[in-house]
Amino acid sequence: MRKATDLARQLLEADPGDLEEWRIHVFEDDESAHDDALTEKLYAEFSAEFARVQAELAAQYGAPARTGEEDDDLIPLNGVFRFAIWLVGDRQLFVAAAHEDRGVPILLMLGTADEDA
Repeated sequence: MRKATDLARQLLEADPGDLEEWRIHVFEDDESAHDDALTEKLYAEFSAEFARVQAELAAQYGAPARTGEEDDDLIPLNGVFRFAIWLVGDRQLFVAAAHEDRGVPILLMLGTADEDA
């Protein structure tokens, strides 16, 4: 099983602004993309995985500097429904769950930004 801390370490060693996929759900067709029950189930699954990743990162980097349930200016994604951000050295490390709109994938992403971003 992959570890979020391994991916976070790679991101923190790379250029700021990198963004990596942790999990993605691509809807098979238009019908599944408009299935409210399926979407709700997937949001619950992504929220549970988000919580697991957040806990793993918090064990390594401490409590997040901030968390939320809507878009944040630091995170280059639309439709964010969960996020957590840590200050790590001169970087900001984040995990975010996002779903921009029906028909587009649901994402769980990790990324970094400069401290001043």
